[in-house]
Amino acid sequence: MSKSAFVRCMAVLLAALLLTQPTMAESVLADPATMLSSGVRTDFVGSNRLSAEPGPAGICLRSQPSRSATGIHAAVRSARSGLSRVTWTWRVDKIHVTADIRVREREDFAAKIAFVFGDPTWWNRDVPTLAYVWTSTPVANGTLIKSTRFNHLRYIQLRGSGDSGAWLTETRNVAADFLNAFGSEAPPLRYIAIFNDNDQTGEPASALFGTISSRD
Repeated sequence: MSKSAFVRCMAVLLAALLLTQPTMAESVLADPATMLSSGVRTDFVGSNRLSAEPGPAGICLRSQPSRSATGIHAAVRSARSGLSRVTWTWRVDKIHVTADIRVREREDFAAKIAFVFGDPTWWNRDVPTLAYVWTSTPVANGTLIKSTRFNHLRYIQLRGSGDSGAWLTETRNVAADFLNAFGSEAPPLRYIAIFNDNDQTGEPASALFGTISSRD
C-alpha cells in the first residue's frame, strides 16, 4: 500500500470511529419562549412587555421593562450532576446607563437568569439562588456579587455594557459556581427564572433570552 493510500485509509477509519462515539446528551432545562404560556409570571412593579420573536437558534423571549420589574419562572427538576455544563444564548439590545446592582437605589438588570434551589413564597423569597446577570455595573465580567436584598442570593455578572447588541452563548458549570458562591454543594434545582427591570433608574432596557440546556 502506498503512503498516500495508507493516509486516506487511516483518515476514513478515524472518521468512522468518531461517528460511533456517543455524543453528549442535551436536555432542555427551560425554554423562555414557551414560558410565556406555560410559566408563572410575576409583576413585581408595573408590567414588562413580554413577547416571542425569532433568534439564531429558534424562538426567543423578549422582555422590555417600562419603569417596571417582571419575572417569569418555570419548575425544573435536575440533579446536581446535570448542572455541570449548562448553556444558553442571550442578547441585550438596550442597557441602563447608571444602574449598579451593588447599590439598592440603582439596582436594575438588563438581563437575569436565576437558578433557584428552593421553594420561595411571598412570605419567604430568600432561598438559595444563583443568578447570572448582564448589567451596567462597572465590574469585570465574572465578578461574584452578593445581593443587597436577600442573604441567600448571589449574582455572577457575565456581561456588561460593552457586550450589548450581540448574541452571546454562555456555558457554565452551575454546580461549581454554586459551590464557589455559597461554600456548599447545590441542593436540587427547583426553578429557573427570567427577569429584567428598570424600575429604579427608569432607563431603557431590552433583552432576548434563548433556550437553557444541560449537557451531560
